[in-house]
Amino acid sequence: MAIDINVPDKILAGLNQSYTITTDSGAPSGAVRVDGQELPHRIVPLGPPKEQTIEDTPRFKYKVSFLLPAGAAGKKLELRFSAGESSTTDTHDVVAE
Repeated sequence: MAIDINVPDKILAGLNQSYTITTDSGAPSGAVRVDGQELPHRIVPLGPPKEQTIEDTPRFKYKVSFLLPAGAAGKKLELRFSAGESSTTDTHDVVAE
């Protein structure tokens, strides 16, 4: 069982963000935080990985989307998600545009 978040190398403040979550443990839930403050976000199901069907694999992709405020530059972005018994916490630096 695993949960993975595809995060870009550079996270820019002041822009809408959209990252892919892949998991084999069911629909994810969690929190997006900047400097400890939770940001509103939404999770949208996308489907199984390319060239596979739901019958072929338990892995499923989701998209998490949120607005990263312009004032977030120089702060830490924390992505904390879980699905079933799997969980992950990723922390990344936010840079100015």
